[in-house]
Amino acid sequence: MVFRPIKPRPAGRGSPSSLFPASPMAVWIRCGHSIVGQVTVMLVGPVGAGWEWGVPMREQALFESSVNREFVHKRSVSEVLLTDFVESGPDRFIAGAQWPRWHVFYGVPDASPDSALMAETLRQAVIFLSHQSGVPLTHKFLMPHMGVSVRKAALDPLVPTQVDLELEVTDKKFRGGELSNLTVEAKFSIGGEPIGEGTAGARIVNPATYERFRGVAPAAPAVVDADLLACDDVGHAAQRNVMLGTSVRPSVWPLRVDPTHPIFFDHPLDHVPGMLLVEAARQALRAASSRPDADFASFEAEFVKLVEFSYPIDVAVTPAAAGRRCVQEAMTVTMLHRGEAMMTVLAVPK
Repeated sequence: MVFRPIKPRPAGRGSPSSLFPASPMAVWIRCGHSIVGQVTVMLVGPVGAGWEWGVPMREQALFESSVNREFVHKRSVSEVLLTDFVESGPDRFIAGAQWPRWHVFYGVPDASPDSALMAETLRQAVIFLSHQSGVPLTHKFLMPHMGVSVRKAALDPLVPTQVDLELEVTDKKFRGGELSNLTVEAKFSIGGEPIGEGTAGARIVNPATYERFRGVAPAAPAVVDADLLACDDVGHAAQRNVMLGTSVRPSVWPLRVDPTHPIFFDHPLDHVPGMLLVEAARQALRAASSRPDADFASFEAEFVKLVEFSYPIDVAVTPAAAGRRCVQEAMTVTMLHRGEAMMTVLAVPK
């Protein structure tokens, strides 16, 4: 059973809940993973430990503090974007996120929403949702696909941005009674105004399965080479944020991975993370168009295989193939290892 307040009231002094005694509550009744009924009950005393069961239900997200960092796979509290997570219905959730006014990595010059920040917010939401659905913290996550589209909007530079997310879970699969696959569709808004949409998938495996999947122990990450593009050419102020080396042939750049980068390697990883690959694709788009301020108006990323630290990767930009529901400006960015596609990004720049 999951409690949901019908009419939340301000908490009294010393009260452990957001409701005074004798407050009406809706109790959602679950059978397995489905909600099969709802009844209304009256609380005749303060809510105790039972209020902590499951994901709380209310109509709006809060922005008072960050969620527990381990539930979004972060070590640094400052990199936790989610502030709240509540259930609004069967397979539907509302989340809150706060974006900083300035960040050492995220941000675009025109103060519009940053596609990379939106994608990272979605990544954290998918992981948090999965753990709240019972996935153990020891399990591993693989991301088969992710897509984000950004609407035109101007963020207020004088205050942190409070973002509302509406999330819907689709394509759920279970193995051995545990959640093993899901897709999450997200709508982003600020103060009721839509600013973008996104979708992301996750494949979840236990440690033993992951070890079998990985096979031999992966090589340790190598130190990044010095032949990087200038940070000004790819829209960054710091050289350590550059993910591409100097071009080896037209519209092709070698991927450069810095294993000490505080954003992408906030915690130990045994392969190149997907969010770094998305950023490398964005930088390649900027370099190919000679527009350091360019961002994704939209992107659809397909992660075909894990990129090992030892792999030499070429990042190639080409016009998008016809017949893929593309606008004229669409481009395809491909991560190639000895000619084999490891990841593809269909991108529309803005």
